[in-house]
Amino acid sequence: MSSSFGILFSVQIAHTYYNGVCQDFEFLIPADSGRILRERRIISRIDKGICYFLCEKNELGVPVVPVSGIAIRIGLKLTNPYFSNITKLDFKEGTTPLYRNQSAPSTLDLPVETLLVRAIFSYTLTKINRPVTVSVKDSQNNILQTETVSELSDSTPVSFDMSGFPPGLYSLNEKQGSSTKKSLCYIDPDLARQQTFGIVEINLSDAFPTPVPPLFTLYFSARAETLKYYIIGKNYTSSELSHLSVSDAGYNEDVRPQVLFTKVGQGSFAATDISPSLLTDGGSTVILFKSKSPVSRLEKARRKIQLSKNSDVILKHLPLPGIERPNSDIIIQISKP
Repeated sequence: MSSSFGILFSVQIAHTYYNGVCQDFEFLIPADSGRILRERRIISRIDKGICYFLCEKNELGVPVVPVSGIAIRIGLKLTNPYFSNITKLDFKEGTTPLYRNQSAPSTLDLPVETLLVRAIFSYTLTKINRPVTVSVKDSQNNILQTETVSELSDSTPVSFDMSGFPPGLYSLNEKQGSSTKKSLCYIDPDLARQQTFGIVEINLSDAFPTPVPPLFTLYFSARAETLKYYIIGKNYTSSELSHLSVSDAGYNEDVRPQVLFTKVGQGSFAATDISPSLLTDGGSTVILFKSKSPVSRLEKARRKIQLSKNSDVILKHLPLPGIERPNSDIIIQISKP
């Protein structure tokens, strides 16, 4: 009987900043998942930003080695240093998002915030009264380890050694009196060592393999900010600058929403705007054009956002914030003799 490899499932990352698949991450397979893949005769391949998992199937399309009842864990290592400039991040700094298919076998749930740690880790107490007890629990709410701090002056982080437990999701429970603070921690020495951005955990239920292999998609949204053009006119008076305008003449051509701008004089800048004193000298004047609503970052530039004086176009395509810029403040200098 012959056999061949077919797709079991795949994982991709979508981001509204990009036109296609987001390729800002490297897919990592931790040691225990690597062992499971080998045992179940599953291989992984990356193609154009999509991570495919293929299993060996017989001529009837049935896996040679059963695949149901296992979990495959994947780390996401960020390779784009400017990712935070273009991305609206909905989880707290210092936490690691965990994506799982708990609710439906073929769909990822919304991510949950976790603290990614190694097998031996410390937990910083948040409660100030004593005694306080911190326990580590598994997914069945069984207490695995407990530490109690009694001295009022003792704020030393509590340490845990979870070396004998399998990688995965656990809960940290800090209890003082009748109050308990619960947080999630994800124990994985491999992924913690590699400073993993996020974790995907795919549980293969009895529904696998499915007739149509599921494509699990992680979604990110682009940052939206007020787009600001600071026009510095050398040898221009305020009256002359008042004849300038910024308009979006390309929205129909690009098939996108129009960006509308408000003109702000040098004496009316807000506290969140760059101070005119930082932009001008004795021979210069500045005027600000800011978008009336937040503008999402896009990899594809919006065309024909232009600077005009009366009806004459001075600059047909004003620059837009690149991926390396942490904000949408654009400074343009124009001058006349």
